[in-house]
Amino acid sequence: MDNLENTSEDKGLNFLCNLSDVEVVHSMTQLLLHALATASVDSTTGDMFKSPASVAIGMKTELSGYMSQRSETLVRQSMDGGEDHSDQLTKASSRPTEFLSDLIDEFVTSKRGMLSHVSGLFSSESRLNKIKDFMQKLETDNSWAQDERKATAWAILENIDSKGIFHCPERFDMPDKLAEHTSQCKFRILNCTNDGCVASFCAIHTEKHDAVCPFKLLPCEQLCEQHVMRSEMDKHCGTVCPMKLTNCPFFRIGCETAFPQCSLDNHCSRFLQTHLMYVVKVITRQGDCVNDMDQRLQLLEKVQSLNELAGALDVKALTLITKEQESKINKLERDLKAQETRMKKLENDLRSRK
Repeated sequence: MDNLENTSEDKGLNFLCNLSDVEVVHSMTQLLLHALATASVDSTTGDMFKSPASVAIGMKTELSGYMSQRSETLVRQSMDGGEDHSDQLTKASSRPTEFLSDLIDEFVTSKRGMLSHVSGLFSSESRLNKIKDFMQKLETDNSWAQDERKATAWAILENIDSKGIFHCPERFDMPDKLAEHTSQCKFRILNCTNDGCVASFCAIHTEKHDAVCPFKLLPCEQLCEQHVMRSEMDKHCGTVCPMKLTNCPFFRIGCETAFPQCSLDNHCSRFLQTHLMYVVKVITRQGDCVNDMDQRLQLLEKVQSLNELAGALDVKALTLITKEQESKINKLERDLKAQETRMKKLENDLRSRK
């Protein structure tokens, strides 16, 4: 407010810090470009003699003047004690992009020609597509340069941001004082210091970026001794982390304990006797299985001897039964060999851990 009551020339403060929240200014510049495209399209819809491109230059000048004049008027009226604009001022000082969007809606509505209201040539979807296409054309042709839009956005922000939340209002009488301030200004641009990150941001957003930076090194979430990049944390915890939970090697034969994989040797040493008992139980079960297979083999041998009676019985049916039994015998023999192989592997593992 003081800047409106006392000019920089009166105070001799001719050196202005022109730093601001780059994210907010960028959003405002995009809104201005969209506003120009919308106003140009809407004002020429249904007009056979005009196109958006033919009115864009004049519309740009009018739009810039309207935005600056409306923002200045709002602040001046609030200072003069005129109409109550408290809600608008609150939005302007805390949510400048929303405030600018409201002003743009006013401007676009005022520029919407009568033909665009009554024309049936364009559906709502067609209108949006045409605005989008013309906005891309404006950007490609550089009809409203980024620097020029940025200057307009900054001027609007300076008018409405009375609390200096989104721009720096500081002025100085000497260039060296300005330089000293700029090096410490909360709106100065910083580069992320995390290795691999190329992001840049205002100093006021340092904590915000730090909270999401994928390159930031963090202590392992599973409390191992390593520091891992945020983007690699899930992969680390699920694969190479020494604190990742793993099952006991004897899980399939009875030990259902889970522990950090770095504790594998310690676990196997502590529970050696328990694991041996599991192995003995498996061997016993396999012995019972062998006995059962022996009994089945004896029974099959007896069945085979019935071949001598083939002349008195249905030879074809007996042959089918015999083949089926032989197939079962072969399967049992294979299962037995597989069990013996697994037992030898378990015994070798136990010997190596001793």
